[in-house]
Amino acid sequence: MPSKILRAYTYALLAMIYVPIAFMVVMSFNDSPYAGEWKGFTVKWYKLLLADSRALEAFNNSLTIAIASAIVSTLIALPAAYHTSKTPKLGVLNALTAPPIVIPEITEAVSLLVLFLYIGFPLGWVSVFIAHTAFNAAYAYVTLTVIRGADENLVAAARTLGASRFYIWRRVIIPLSMPGIVASLMLTFMLSFTNFIKTLFTKGPGFETLPILIWNRARRPGLTELSSQNALNALTTLLVLVSISIATVYTVIVLRRSRTSRIVGA
Repeated sequence: MPSKILRAYTYALLAMIYVPIAFMVVMSFNDSPYAGEWKGFTVKWYKLLLADSRALEAFNNSLTIAIASAIVSTLIALPAAYHTSKTPKLGVLNALTAPPIVIPEITEAVSLLVLFLYIGFPLGWVSVFIAHTAFNAAYAYVTLTVIRGADENLVAAARTLGASRFYIWRRVIIPLSMPGIVASLMLTFMLSFTNFIKTLFTKGPGFETLPILIWNRARRPGLTELSSQNALNALTTLLVLVSISIATVYTVIVLRRSRTSRIVGA
């Protein structure tokens, strides 16, 4: 009996998560501009998006910032995670990385905005990139704690054989830490790609990412055809599609590495 209750609870929880998303995706193919009525299947909302230069520019801004932030934040966190794992006195850095993760995001956003305005830094692509990387680095650092599993015996052996530090990083540490690196890149990419609060406060006038564009159109629904309910559903579906794609790629990588490890272990 308890197992049946837990199974029903699990299904109910999954339904709460995925039914609204599924409804949004279905409505994005609705010929009516309103989600409350169904007038037949259509892809016109996606055709409108492909012809919408504003949406394409916002998507490009989101994509380029997310890629750049993921790479830079991972590069920043990688040596820090490795060094603190080998130097116990620097373990206090583990505690210092927690506040950017747990404090309210709007607090970080306002503080970054105040800093940018105080130093006269122009708001736009670069300011949003800095804002995203500032908090992505903390997530990357936590994710890269797997680097502590790097076998010190292999590192010591490489040093004994005369390998340089660069060679050890390239051929020993980075390959052993690759699961953490991949996880960090994907996590920080998604955090940046879908971020709204920090982007809103640091974007500057006229600059939009995809979440900002969705917000701007959703707060004035029906003002134009592109701001109708189902046009917004189509735009939001793109965010879901990117998220699912990243999650799928990561799952495939993990499964392949797990399968390879089992084969090698056998």
